[in-house]
Amino acid sequence: MNIQQLRYICEVSRHALKISKAAEVLHTSQPNISTQIKLLEDELGLTIFQRQRRRLVGVTPDGQKVIERAQRILTEVNEIKAIGGEQQLDNSGTLVIAASHTQARFRLPAVLQRFREGYPDVHISIRPESGRAIQDALVAGSADIGILSQCNDGGADLVYIPFQTYQRILLVNTGHPLLRKRKVGLQDIVQHPIVLYEPSQTAETLMRTLAQIPPPGPALLRATNADVVKAYVEHGLGVAVVPDLVFDPARDPGLKAIAVSHIFPSSTTYVAVSRKHHLRRYAYSFMETLAPQVTRDVVERALAARRPRR
Repeated sequence: MNIQQLRYICEVSRHALKISKAAEVLHTSQPNISTQIKLLEDELGLTIFQRQRRRLVGVTPDGQKVIERAQRILTEVNEIKAIGGEQQLDNSGTLVIAASHTQARFRLPAVLQRFREGYPDVHISIRPESGRAIQDALVAGSADIGILSQCNDGGADLVYIPFQTYQRILLVNTGHPLLRKRKVGLQDIVQHPIVLYEPSQTAETLMRTLAQIPPPGPALLRATNADVVKAYVEHGLGVAVVPDLVFDPARDPGLKAIAVSHIFPSSTTYVAVSRKHHLRRYAYSFMETLAPQVTRDVVERALAARRPRR
């Protein structure tokens, strides 16, 4: 058994059992792949692929188990190569960041601008995702760093490092009657239509709070983009409870913010990484650019800490 044989069975499985396609991707010949797969099956004493007239038509139950383990082995091999590659080339590569839309739209542009000054050759990919999708991407290894405000159970392989606490505000348009009140309460808010920003932790918090209000509740207008939410509020279609990060008086002259921290609790934003995946030096630099207190030492100590029991 060797790494190349494991790579062959994984690639054949990934390409719908088409050996020709796997050979093309791996820059080898179809007969070579077929021979190596047969040698592996003989060594293991089991059949990985079902065949009909020398064509692969399926994966056996045992074969599925072998392929799943082979994929894990190849992931570890790639991680080991990444460690070696880091010593040779630590200023270029790819950095994939999975972040909530709020973080991707309002926090990351300035952070990325500063980061690019030090690492112009790093290719950056931003994946705006919801909290659960961010965790799934980290576990699968399709993202290097996650930035989110929901710390759900992502399993023992994920590490969450808090780096900022934020408040929620009530956005209204200029001239709105709520601006004349000294202190706005929940009963004041529900007298007006509400533009709901979802999916977001703020939307979930707001809906839990509104559940305390006896019916009929306020009219809800739903939007999945903070810029759309702000546009609706500016045009008088309702008011919105949003993270304070999304509001900039200079950028949003048609809007006003009202403090509502006495109604809605503060929340924490986390940077998340996986224990299973190797981080390049520039990934640590990005996290420190995002939050100076999240140093490489802090992250490595968090990664090395004992995993919580499930």
